[in-house]
Amino acid sequence: MAAGSQIAEAGFMPSVVQNKAVWNDNYDWKQVGDEWSKSWGGPQMQWYGSLLPRIHAFLPAQTILEIAPGFGRWTQFLKDQCASLIVVDLSEQCIQACQERFADVSHIAYHVNDGKSLDMVADESIDFAFSFDSLVHVEDDVIQAHISQLATKLRGNGVAFIHHANLGEYPYYQRISKYPKVRRLLRALRVIEKDTHWRAFTVTAARVARHAADNHLRCISQEKIPWGTKRALIDCMSVIVREDSDWPTDNQVLSNPEFKQEKRNVAQLARLYGAPLKK
Repeated sequence: MAAGSQIAEAGFMPSVVQNKAVWNDNYDWKQVGDEWSKSWGGPQMQWYGSLLPRIHAFLPAQTILEIAPGFGRWTQFLKDQCASLIVVDLSEQCIQACQERFADVSHIAYHVNDGKSLDMVADESIDFAFSFDSLVHVEDDVIQAHISQLATKLRGNGVAFIHHANLGEYPYYQRISKYPKVRRLLRALRVIEKDTHWRAFTVTAARVARHAADNHLRCISQEKIPWGTKRALIDCMSVIVREDSDWPTDNQVLSNPEFKQEKRNVAQLARLYGAPLKK
């Protein structure tokens, strides 16, 4: 069981301190994060089959900010889509790994932060901000902090694509987290999901949209999806822009339970067209 899942089983909320302990101190990065893409057929298939179709309208971009890159699973693709790439992570180990992995790439700047701050990023300098499969493990205060700073970091028509939790739409998960025996019984009876993948209890798509509005930003799309779950749409991908940008005004919200079928389809294509997976 992964370190994050162990903490989730114990009922701990994913605080900044817990995140640093997991991803900097305890997690075994021997597969450099590629293990989380295996069900798509690997990072390349996930990028080209699932992620790029969602963000292609925003790329290439002059300056890209990647929040929480881990060991560079998406950095390897983002670096080829910009003239300047800034990566920020609370894990010194992750930043060091990225520096080593992309040592021959001259247009990447690396920063270790406190899990919330983007002070190292110049105001109105970012054309595209990206975070995927990382900020799902942070609570509402951290999401709010990032959004409030993106309001000043994005250029006029800059765009942020943020993958975050939506578990807060199912508040009973937080209530039963205090009762392990009840939680195990409800899982056995299939009343609740077997695993919520250490998602944050306090984050919802609607709250993210409100945080954006409170900071003179707006969501122009939000896609709520399952993540290893049968029915619950515990994740969301939000596209956020400045309210004074040229992007459309209305927020298009999609509940997409078919995301898991998309993943299966991409994995099936990977067997025909994907590169061999590393063991």
